[in-house]
Amino acid sequence: MHSPHDAPRATERRHAYADSATSGRVCPRSGRRIDPPAEPTSQHHNTPFWERWITRNTVIAGLLALAWLVFRTGTKPSRVVYPCQQAAISTANLAFGTALVAGILATRRRAVSWFRSPIALTGLIAGVVVFIAAQAYFSEAKEYTGPVLDPPRDYRAELVHVTNCPEDPAGDRFLGIDNLLLTLGQQGTKLLDADSVTPFAGPGGIIGSDDVVLIKINYQWSERGGTNMDVLRGLVRRIVDHPDGFVGEIVIVENAQFVSIDGFNRSANNAQDQGLSPHDIVLEFQQQGVNISHYDWTAIRFTSVGEYSDGNMNDGYVVYPVETEVNGRPSYPKFQTDAGTYISLKNGVWDPGSETYSKENFRFINLPVLKSHHAVYGATVSVKHYMGLVTRELSTNSHSAIRYGILGRVLSEIGLADLNILDAIWINADPYTGPGTSYAGATRRNELVAALDPVALDIWAVKNILIPGFESNGYSPPWPSPSADPDDPSSSFRTYLDNSMNQLLDAGYPVTNDLAQIDVVESRGDLGDFDGNGTVDESDRLAFAGCFTGEGGGPLDSGCVAGDFDRDDDVDCDDWKYFREVWTEAGTPGDIPDCDTTNLPGDIPDQATQLLGARPNPMTDSTTLHFVLGSPQDVTMRVYDASGRNVRTLVLGARPAGENTLTWDGRDDRGNTAPRGTYTFALDAGERMTGKIVVR
Repeated sequence: MHSPHDAPRATERRHAYADSATSGRVCPRSGRRIDPPAEPTSQHHNTPFWERWITRNTVIAGLLALAWLVFRTGTKPSRVVYPCQQAAISTANLAFGTALVAGILATRRRAVSWFRSPIALTGLIAGVVVFIAAQAYFSEAKEYTGPVLDPPRDYRAELVHVTNCPEDPAGDRFLGIDNLLLTLGQQGTKLLDADSVTPFAGPGGIIGSDDVVLIKINYQWSERGGTNMDVLRGLVRRIVDHPDGFVGEIVIVENAQFVSIDGFNRSANNAQDQGLSPHDIVLEFQQQGVNISHYDWTAIRFTSVGEYSDGNMNDGYVVYPVETEVNGRPSYPKFQTDAGTYISLKNGVWDPGSETYSKENFRFINLPVLKSHHAVYGATVSVKHYMGLVTRELSTNSHSAIRYGILGRVLSEIGLADLNILDAIWINADPYTGPGTSYAGATRRNELVAALDPVALDIWAVKNILIPGFESNGYSPPWPSPSADPDDPSSSFRTYLDNSMNQLLDAGYPVTNDLAQIDVVESRGDLGDFDGNGTVDESDRLAFAGCFTGEGGGPLDSGCVAGDFDRDDDVDCDDWKYFREVWTEAGTPGDIPDCDTTNLPGDIPDQATQLLGARPNPMTDSTTLHFVLGSPQDVTMRVYDASGRNVRTLVLGARPAGENTLTWDGRDDRGNTAPRGTYTFALDAGERMTGKIVVR
């Protein structure tokens, strides 16, 4: 219980404590004055809100971005070029840079205080390190040290370009690919090697009835980022419809590197029916008895193997030692197909019985998609597409080494594709995105391009399809780095393309990046399809008959250009022959009164002088030219290399009328084996007939 005297004392104590709040307190025992703590109005309350927000949150964001970068890159520094990693680097640089600017904008005292913060200082140092490392990685001070060569001055690259491809396929046929291959055949390069002569086939064609055919597609990216499935299926259909009956094997291949391709069976594909996958195409033709399968090189990208000839029968990658001029290790796959065939991409088909390789019946078709590659290299076309053939694992540094020409170096080892077909039905025409391409981010162009020369194909397609696509979408030059600019030799695209070209030229392959050396044949992908529905049927036959002018009967009305297959401004029996070949309905079209189908123009009449072609072509050891003479003639064949030098003359002497043959053993006049490359031959037999032979 308190005494009455306690109340005044308590009041005195309250006054004393109140005074101590402003003047300090006195310790009851020592009598010392205790000063009150400093008012907490210091730094926090005086710092503007925006500065506190930026310095705290951006540094945290930067640290999170760095953590993500480390997590995703792991022990593979080469992964830093992946889109996600690049985004993390950019975020970290921006975050730490923003925090730095915020500190500088504050007062000098505040800036000094800010730099004393352990988190801020750590973030600043990390940002500087990441920025320097990223710049060093992407700019790479190392220069290309390989050969720098010019294309042969008299070399001409040949290219076929079709526009206006129909949007819809006709079952397993795609009219755009039919017309591309038909036009290619008109120029002397026929898809199919056969004794019988059709617009798609003939002696010296690319694919024989018993060949093993690899079709390399782009399936790393879903939606519109990969090869068009309607084009792929239409190509397979044309191969299977070989006039001699196809009894060979077709294998669809891809290395998606760090991406799972789900057994070639994604739901989001680049096709009119977006559910159509490579696996669906394989099953469809397997049900028809075709020997077709797919093989995912992604699964073997970590496996280093020797060649079959070294006794190694395992699937995997043959990897070369480091080559300094391309700053990496070239590589190529070898594998066993579902049918049991052993394939080396360099040496061809391996026969375990005889323990020998053969490339005579081995064909490789390169089927890329055209798109912007803003992530690193500016553009993906046919050469860049080979990144899906090599492995980026096994310390190859292959992705970074693209800029130094490693893909050209690989091609110089395994040989050029027998045919490059560029899919430009849908393209990525946004210089700020790619290689991944969504449905919404794609631009429809309905174009296809074919060529034997991958470098010429790439420079021409970027110049004439991709860049116009950029501009049509409102992106005017200068375009962002990495740039696809084909006119700028220092652009990312030109750098890797030119260095790959140098590697190929050094190996003896005639290729060119000079647009003036490229001969382009223009045609349409909708020929035969008068009503534009993607099929060639009875309504189109009636339209063809209505447009028929006979030879030299043009000019044509715009509604009749779908019947002018040979591009001579008339619709005649020559065009009818081609119309029959692109017919998409069952059976054959009914005749039209103006053309006798028993002897259509383009068939080989008796005793007509004509070059049928060379087989095999490409050749390794020898090739045989087949030709028909209309009358007895003295025959001489001359072979010229890419520079126009006459390397071999073969005098056959007098030959009878009818079909004849002549064999070249692949040697020059001195008996030396001709280097790999493309050769032109001229056959003089009363008239001059010319063609090309590829020596592997």
